[in-house]
Amino acid sequence: MTFNKLTFFDTNKLPGIYEAFMLILLTALFSLAVGVFIGFLVNVLPFLQPWLFFLSYSLTFGVVYFTARFFWQINSIAHKRVSWVIYLLILPIIIALSILTEGLVGLIPMPQKVQEFFLSMVQLNIYGYLTIGIAAPILEELIFRGIVLKAFLKKYEPVKAIMWSAIIFGIAHLNPWQFVPAWLIGIFIGWIYWKTQSIWPGIIVHFINNSFSFALGYWTRDINISFYDLSGNIMNYIILLLVCLLVSTGLILWLIKYFQNQPVETILE
Repeated sequence: MTFNKLTFFDTNKLPGIYEAFMLILLTALFSLAVGVFIGFLVNVLPFLQPWLFFLSYSLTFGVVYFTARFFWQINSIAHKRVSWVIYLLILPIIIALSILTEGLVGLIPMPQKVQEFFLSMVQLNIYGYLTIGIAAPILEELIFRGIVLKAFLKKYEPVKAIMWSAIIFGIAHLNPWQFVPAWLIGIFIGWIYWKTQSIWPGIIVHFINNSFSFALGYWTRDINISFYDLSGNIMNYIILLLVCLLVSTGLILWLIKYFQNQPVETILE
């Protein structure tokens, strides 16, 4: 069986939801292979140990990005210049959304073993930040907006394209505690991408969100710390959520009004 007979590699067919799920499977397989390879390197070259997470992540998503871009025939990544007004607005929006989505995640009980797993995975040092704060925003946006959403916008109506790309983005995190914020924030990033035809706002949003979470973890020395814990009591936490809801809603409405007079073309390049 040749590559062009496989749905995922069929360059004559516009990739869609099924192909995106195959991309997630491909990512998981690459992750296992890269993990074994990096583990071998660390045994041979122990000084690479601190870089283990960064190397594994970057190599996995780097390979997936170039593989998907080649077989899906994405010849260019949308990177139009974006007004400073948009960047100014998305900064408080994403911080407010991060707090709100964490409140939703808090409704899903997290077993102690899962908490310990997250603690073991995330290094609260420069190596961990390079992965979470730098590599993840760039590589994940290149894949899930630069390739997946761009392909979906060619095949589906914008609402369907944005919703499904956000679902794929959430599922790619492989756990419900990260799925919820990834899905909701993915909808916001997808909408901004569609409106601006640029990957840069998504990278900035992703950077702010991940850096904000990492900074809290670094400051408290607990990557699983919640805003409820930081608030001190339930009343302070409710007030915080209400403020974030008002801020995010108001600024998103402002963005909608700003975009009303901005033409949106189908991303076909």
